[in-house]
Amino acid sequence: MTHQEIIAQLRRLVRRLRWLNVLQLIPDTLVIYGILQLGFSQDFVTLFNTTFTRQKASLVTIMFALIDLCVTGIRHNDRLEGRKLISQLRGKLSAAEAELIKQFQRLK
Repeated sequence: MTHQEIIAQLRRLVRRLRWLNVLQLIPDTLVIYGILQLGFSQDFVTLFNTTFTRQKASLVTIMFALIDLCVTGIRHNDRLEGRKLISQLRGKLSAAEAELIKQFQRLK
């Protein structure tokens, strides 16, 4: 891969990681919401104005947690890919390229 191809892929990866960071807030919030609703309810649990039995509400919360785990896994793989791309860069980097690498490192 050429230097420019690596930088272009790293730019796409930084953009994707930013979106994944925002996206991660949704399943995180859903898991916390489900756990709080389960913790403060008795036999029936209301999630998003829908009443569930405690067992089914637990299953819904577990599904929220699995979605959260999947997004976390995607982010982890993207970070590994970014590290591999950065390790392939050789020679002197321009200021913009160095800033791109700093942006990637901040997204961890």
